[in-house]
Amino acid sequence: MHGSDDAVKRVLIVEDDDRLREALQELLTASGYETISAEDGIEALDWLARLPMDLIIVDLLMPRMGGHQLIKRIRESVEWATTPILLLSGYADVASYRRLPVDSVLLKPFRLPDLLEKVQEMIGSGGGSADDAGASPASPDDAL
Repeated sequence: MHGSDDAVKRVLIVEDDDRLREALQELLTASGYETISAEDGIEALDWLARLPMDLIIVDLLMPRMGGHQLIKRIRESVEWATTPILLLSGYADVASYRRLPVDSVLLKPFRLPDLLEKVQEMIGSGGGSADDAGASPASPDDAL
């Protein structure tokens, strides 16, 4: 089961790089999405057990539980199997990503507007107001 019942879309950001995770959270919050962040796959599974998500953004390489194992656990779960996954990776071997059960891949470095466009393509607009979010995103031209 994915998706929150209210109009605001909830996105789980699973990224071990503090700077990138915070920039993604600020961007998506300012764009009307509710965001939850996790530093690794173990923390992400804890959040998934508590709250439904509309999208999961996953880094591939993380400590404790990396993206490969997290994606496998998500796809094996009845509750989360159909939740869209956007994979972030700094490795350019796109062919290897085709074997992963993810909905989309964004290669690092990327521009924040490119990530926002990808999220909007996958789940639509956030549904919230940027004024309500109270956060200002990093410069949209920053490459992360």
